[in-house]
Amino acid sequence: MKISILLRLSLGLGLAVFIFASALRASLDEILAPLPVAKIVVASAPVVELASEKTTDTIVTNNTKSELFAADAILSSDVEEVLRDSLEDALRPSGDLTLVPLRDLPDLSSHSQPFQINLVTIPNRLTRGNILVGFQVENEEGILGEWSVPFRVHLYSEVWYTRTRLGRGEIASPSDLESRRVDLLAEPDAVPASLESLLRREYSRDIQPGKPLTWGDLVERSLIRRGDVVEVSAVNGLLAITMRAIARQDGSDGDLILLRNIDSSKEFSAKVVGENRVEVVF
Repeated sequence: MKISILLRLSLGLGLAVFIFASALRASLDEILAPLPVAKIVVASAPVVELASEKTTDTIVTNNTKSELFAADAILSSDVEEVLRDSLEDALRPSGDLTLVPLRDLPDLSSHSQPFQINLVTIPNRLTRGNILVGFQVENEEGILGEWSVPFRVHLYSEVWYTRTRLGRGEIASPSDLESRRVDLLAEPDAVPASLESLLRREYSRDIQPGKPLTWGDLVERSLIRRGDVVEVSAVNGLLAITMRAIARQDGSDGDLILLRNIDSSKEFSAKVVGENRVEVVF
């Protein structure tokens, strides 16, 4: 009896396990099965032009017109540049001219280029300090006006400065000097830094280092020194006599100096014509 009941329970339990396992397997198959492929539909909609795009185009166009107008306008810097060039053409200064307006230049930005400047009043020469310049501005419309404006002026150029102490009578040489950029209106006697300014010249006095070289520091180089024995050519028509004499003075080219005849000790004058050479013309 007990065996029969156990047998029935075992069969019932086995059947329940079998049913549960079959159901579980079916659920797993459904889960792992591939999903159906969905159809993708591309939807297109008309492009709507935004009002901001038109606004941007209008702003860009207006900015371009403004830039073109600004580039064509007569600016204060243009007036200053042309005015400087006009003064350089009129005065021919030996240096780079700089103008500093002491009053606002006329506002001509509402007028277009090209334009020219007509000088009305200018100084005879440039000096240190301020100058008053009267001028007219003219373009295709005609004369736009006439103004008088004060300027502070500078005239910059390279000049010689001494490197070391220089002695009187020494031959001027670029190796003794260095160039510096200065305002010639502040140093009007400064010697321009060029080889030509030193050619056939010597120092007329002792000069300390670090000083600007001035024209007063230079003299034409002496071709004859006091005490030199020189060759004298005495010319009378077609007759020429050569002798020797002692120089009593220093002399540069073209100078008339005093000499003493070596034989007779008589003194006479002659013209310097070269290195240790003089000429007497009767």
